[in-house]
Amino acid sequence: MRQLARAREQMAAFQESGTVVAVEAGASLSVRADSGTYLARRAFSCLVEPMLGDVVLVSGLPDGTCWVLAVLEREADAPARLVTEGDLEIRLTQGRFVVAAQEGVDLVSAQDVSVTAGAVRVNADEGSVVTRQLNLLGSFVRAEFDRIKVLAESCDSAFDRLLQRMKRSYRFVEEHDQVRAARIDYVAEQNATLRGSNTLVTAKDLVKVDGEQIHLG
Repeated sequence: MRQLARAREQMAAFQESGTVVAVEAGASLSVRADSGTYLARRAFSCLVEPMLGDVVLVSGLPDGTCWVLAVLEREADAPARLVTEGDLEIRLTQGRFVVAAQEGVDLVSAQDVSVTAGAVRVNADEGSVVTRQLNLLGSFVRAEFDRIKVLAESCDSAFDRLLQRMKRSYRFVEEHDQVRAARIDYVAEQNATLRGSNTLVTAKDLVKVDGEQIHLG
């Protein structure tokens, strides 16, 4: 691109403010300043990506190379984007790192997102998790809810020990219900009722019915 700036014969670098008038191919920027128009590239330290209409600080080197060092001014309603090529790391030697936003925070990645911390706390009025596959690994889980509703096509559970305490329990099975165990012990403090169109009690060795009164038929 033809340099429209006045010739600078001195060997010293210069700095000048200007306005971005075009974004060329290869991330080059056309910056119009008082002395002319320069073709410049965004400096590595300038994380804010310049946009059309931005007032920027441009620096020229003796060899004719020009760089945009910083974005000085932008329209109030225009977004700000921090753009860099390659990896980006933010490291604090001490203190806390806080990200605060009034209208929301989005975290987007095409690959993995990892969180490593001594403790993780999430406080929200409403939460939603959508995932194709979810794996949880831990040594202890404690959950407290006022109400739980779970819908699933199938559920498989394996426990060495299962203990449940509840005030009332209701279970409705439309088709087959089967329990297989080495020993089954049902204890009712009051009535125990078993009803069915056909009721079969089969034992290999012994069937015992014991009570103060036994009514058959």
